[in-house]
Formats: sequence, structure tokens, C-alpha cells
Amino acid sequence: MDLQQLVVDSYFDGRKLRGQGPYAITLRQGVIDSIRQGDGCASDIPTRRGAFLMPGMVEAHCHLFLDGGELDIVRRASYLKAPREEMLAVGRRSLAQSAAAGISLVRDAGDIHGVNLQLRGEAGSTAWPCPAIVCAGRAIRNAGRYGSFMAQEATDASSLEAMVAELAVDADQIKVLMTGIIDFEAGEVKGPPQFTLDQARRIAQAAKALGRRTFAHCSGAAGIDIALAAGLDSIEHGFFVTREQLRIMADQGISWVPTFAPVHFQRSRPELAGWSTRAVANLERILDGHRQQLEYAYRIGVPVLVGSDAGSHGVRHGHSYVEELMLMAGAGVGLEKLLHSATALPRSLWRRATADIAVGSRADLVLYDKSPFDALSALRDVAAVYTGGRFDRFEKAAA
Repeated sequence: MDLQQLVVDSYFDGRKLRGQGPYAITLRQGVIDSIRQGDGCASDIPTRRGAFLMPGMVEAHCHLFLDGGELDIVRRASYLKAPREEMLAVGRRSLAQSAAAGISLVRDAGDIHGVNLQLRGEAGSTAWPCPAIVCAGRAIRNAGRYGSFMAQEATDASSLEAMVAELAVDADQIKVLMTGIIDFEAGEVKGPPQFTLDQARRIAQAAKALGRRTFAHCSGAAGIDIALAAGLDSIEHGFFVTREQLRIMADQGISWVPTFAPVHFQRSRPELAGWSTRAVANLERILDGHRQQLEYAYRIGVPVLVGSDAGSHGVRHGHSYVEELMLMAGAGVGLEKLLHSATALPRSLWRRATADIAVGSRADLVLYDKSPFDALSALRDVAAVYTGGRFDRFEKAAA
């Protein structure tokens, strides 16, 4: 359909809330043709109405091949040996769940099987509004260290540049596993950083020479120190980050994806992993510190992105992204700043086409029957998405 019209009470353009509507937004062949204040124009233009409109959201950290809704730890472990076709089916379902939540771009943080790369190739040929995919392909880990399900081992430290060059053939960005995971019983990161400063710097420089951004799985002050000094572009998770480190990130434009959701799930369902009273207390302390640091990061201008780490235990694609937004809002982040982190900012940092609601922009839109500025829970109820020149509706997912 060449010409369509949206009439909404308010909209978020990617940076600011535009209230005091209604607004009539005309779409011509998938591009925003005009934005006018008022209740519409010619009556012969097909018109759809809603309460609130915003750009499609960006899931900045997920693993499409993992089903976060699978809560049984034994089945999760056995799945890592599943046939590749089964993993692809899970990945396709993950993308559909993301689309139904209003997500139109995801960054997959890696899998050893290349599932994310194949899904990226399929994304443009689906009959439904599949999110576009930014791929890490396979991440990089040090020999014998954490991350075997998503990362290629660097067994020869002298060939790190060659490994980056090999991965960059397919990968949009290069992911580095700088640290292990958190030991919740001890309340700290397991083990020392995976790479030395020299090694991390070589990875960062090799990726930059090939035009690839880097992002680092990294928690704990020691690992974050190395990642920042090496010039890696983004800190993923970043638990135990210090204020001095956040000031460096603000000064250097290094982004942060804080991924509250997986740790919050562990706190909310400790019985699934058999966490002790001590571990639960550590989880509460870690989340409280993370909230405080997030508020400070926004205050000083760290470029914060929204990523749920979907696919992790209890972290469902799509549904948990909205939960991540709510958890971040609970740290005191204003909604305009939060939605900027969820829409325009990652696209700008990653040099993707804008989805801002502005004349001349490609129309990549999510329509709601209620405004999240009235109640944040409105983000749970997507009325329709508009991509590729058409509207699509989804059945409401179970809570």
C-alpha cells in the first residue's frame, strides 16, 4: 500500500516524547512522509489509530539459539548437544518472540554453532516482521576458560590478530570474553581475567583495523580495567563496575549493557539453582549496587544500551527485554533516557539506519493502545508493528 496514515495521541521520536497530540503521521512506501499535529488529513487514506507510537526497540545482548524459558537446569545442559536444526528452530522462535515484543533489531552475542549467522541470512526473507540481526558469530575466549557454548578458543596467543581476521569475515562485531561468570555463593567473579592487557589490546586494535566494533563479556574491577585500557568499545554485564571506571567510560564513549534480567531471575527463583541464604544475600547486594551504578552512569553520560541477555536461565526473548526496561527504570532512570537507550542510541553507535520518527526516516514503528509514560507496563501490550511497508499484529504472549 503506497500511502497510509497513523493517528496517535503521543509518540516518542527516539529522543523525546511528543505529547499534546493527536498527531497524524503519513507513511509512503515504508518511509515517513509527513508528521502533522491534528486528527488526520484526507479521509480516503487508510488510517490506523492508537495511543502511543515509538521506534522499534533494540535488544543489545541476547543469544538466539538458547531458550530462556527452559527452567530445568539438566535439560538446559543437555540442549547444548542438540542437533543444529533444533537450535535453528529455537532461534527462529526467539526472533518471533522478540518481534512480538516490539523489537526490530537484535545483537546476538555469539554461539559456537554459527546459528546466529544463519538466522541473519534468513531474516530478510521471512513472511513476518523478523528483527534484523547484528551478529558476533563466535566470540573469543582463552583456552580452557568460560564460554565454550559461544566462543572459539584462542589456543595460540601469538595468533590473536589472525583469529580476529577470521571471525570478522562473517561477524558484524567482535565479542571478547574478558572474564568468567559470577560465583553467587562467594559474591564475586570466578577466576582472573581471561586476557592480559596486551592480548586484549591486540584484539581491539585488530578489530578496529577491520572496521569492527568490539564488546566484552566482563564483570569485576580487574577485568573491566583491562577492557577499558585495551580500548574495547562496550562492556557487557559490568557487575561490580566502579564509579571511576564509569567516568572513564563516559569520557571515552564506551557503552555499557548492564543486563539486570539474568541476575534478577536468580534472585527471584533461587530454589531452581539451589542457592543458599548466603547466595541470596549476595544476589541482593549485587543488584542493589548495580542499580546505584546505573543511575550514576546515566547522570554522567555513559552511553547505556538495553540488553536482557535473553536465552540465559529464566530470561525469555522479548518478554524479558520489557522486564529489563522495568528493572532499569527501577534504578531511577527517566523514561525518555531509557527509551533513547532502547531505540536511537544503539542504532547510532552501531551505524545502523535510523528508525527515529522523523520525516524522511524509514518507518520502523511500534504502536501501543496505552502510553508507557502513563504506566510503564503498557510496553507489555504491543498493538501492532510497522516494518517493510506493512502493519502486523501479534497474539498477546503469555506473562
